[in-house]
Amino acid sequence: MIGPKNFNRTIACQDCGQLVQVPKMQDKTIARCFRCNAKLLSGTPDTTDRTLALAFTSLILFVIINIYPFLAMRIEGFVQQTHLITGVVELYHQGMPEIALLVLLTIFVLPLFQILGLIYIYLPMKFGYMPWKTARIFRAIRHLQRWGMMEVYILGILISMIKLAKMATIIPGFASFALMVLICILTTTLSGLNPEDVWTRLQFKNKVFSGNTKKGSILIGCHSCKLLCRTQMMTAHHTCPRCQALLHIRKPNSVSRTWALVIAAAVLYFPANIFPVTLTSAPGHEQADTILSGVIYFLFSGSWHIALVIFVASILIPLTKLIILVYLLISVHKKSTWKPKDRTRLYRITEVVGRWSMVDVFVVTILVSLVQLEPLANIAAGPGVVYFSAVVVITMLAAESFDPRLIWDAMEESDEHN
Repeated sequence: MIGPKNFNRTIACQDCGQLVQVPKMQDKTIARCFRCNAKLLSGTPDTTDRTLALAFTSLILFVIINIYPFLAMRIEGFVQQTHLITGVVELYHQGMPEIALLVLLTIFVLPLFQILGLIYIYLPMKFGYMPWKTARIFRAIRHLQRWGMMEVYILGILISMIKLAKMATIIPGFASFALMVLICILTTTLSGLNPEDVWTRLQFKNKVFSGNTKKGSILIGCHSCKLLCRTQMMTAHHTCPRCQALLHIRKPNSVSRTWALVIAAAVLYFPANIFPVTLTSAPGHEQADTILSGVIYFLFSGSWHIALVIFVASILIPLTKLIILVYLLISVHKKSTWKPKDRTRLYRITEVVGRWSMVDVFVVTILVSLVQLEPLANIAAGPGVVYFSAVVVITMLAAESFDPRLIWDAMEESDEHN
């Protein structure tokens, strides 16, 4: 049985705003919010050595996948060999620098930043030092985690190989196998990361909740390090004394910003599915494929499971996210008190699944890098991939801008009136 003396800290749930007293965490235990079931903390032993070992391994593998050949395609005696960066370069040469930049960020820059950032923080920390700008860099690693999409890229590789298998021989290079290992290790590193390793070592002063709230002050939970801070009424910008993140009672202009992003994504959703995403040319034959025609191709070629993956990831998920966000926005506007826990779960779904819609963008990237065998065959990216990429990015930003605590505010107002 847990008594009052066993509770050693208070945390504000970032999904519902509830203040929760959390006991000292034992290894392999998880503390969840009793109101919305959000994960608050996990009891994990010091992960410094483990994180360092995995981060250095990831760095070695990252170098390997960018040096060795990635994929090769053999057709009628012609061989096209590619590296991981080839698709980015080809997209740029085809006049799509914005898509090339997006792919570069999601499969190169951000994963490398995560790896180097962890080494930069954990290596000095192992010897008792905290490096310069630790809090800012660690916050960036955590926040940008969903934007690193190597595991989505590997799904794009599998789909591309199945699509091209009937017209050519696809030969995976050494870098392909290294990439699969890297994804496993990097995912293990980030999922097993214990933020408390870093946050508890940072020094800070004052503004911390000690049990009683002074008159005229308010309590705000830091969304980054979960420190419960006490400050005066929010008349100016305040920062967390531990990690320097901006403090806010609710995300600024959450509803209006989310509405703007949702409307923009809804407008772009139609050209994303109408315009072709790939343009294929061969002697005496030219073909423009949309996302839906790609689904139909796999369906009638016997690869119904691939057709299902593309349909779900590229058509169903973006549309479902838009519908869920519109529903949540309307429910907040009407101050609905209906099943807030279920609505919070819906919000979490939009956060988790949105990144997997990038699989179609990665398929196009791989196809344009492999199929450059003039005069036999050539694949170029179509205008639809620009609109579709915009839909994916905007819906992810919309999910980030929505504040789920607004769902629970109506409940608290209703309780006050009663």
